[in-house]
Amino acid sequence: MRRIALALSLVTLAAPALAQGVTVSPAEGNWGCTALIDNTKAGLLTVFAGSYGYASANFKSTASGTGAAEMGSDGVRFLDGNLATVGIGYGLVTFNTEGGDVLTLYNPEKAVLVCKPR
Repeated sequence: MRRIALALSLVTLAAPALAQGVTVSPAEGNWGCTALIDNTKAGLLTVFAGSYGYASANFKSTASGTGAAEMGSDGVRFLDGNLATVGIGYGLVTFNTEGGDVLTLYNPEKAVLVCKPR
């Protein structure tokens, strides 16, 4: 019984140390996005815990929908779902001139959307 108790104690002590390695992505949250091509309202993006949802401001847009996301320390990668299907592969979080967060979404050629926290 002493060995079992000791083993359980060690597992309990190790658990908080394992959680310390978890990286929270700055991309998590709700974002209002603007199209860089014409500076018009593009839609709303929610990123949370490895998934995303996008609601385009354009009626019947194929970009609207949900999918899986890989969270990173500097942004997010869209693994599947509607944004990936229309060619948006990833988003990087940077700062604007006032120090606020900005999430820029990219297709393989260029930045296409810029998003600000809501």
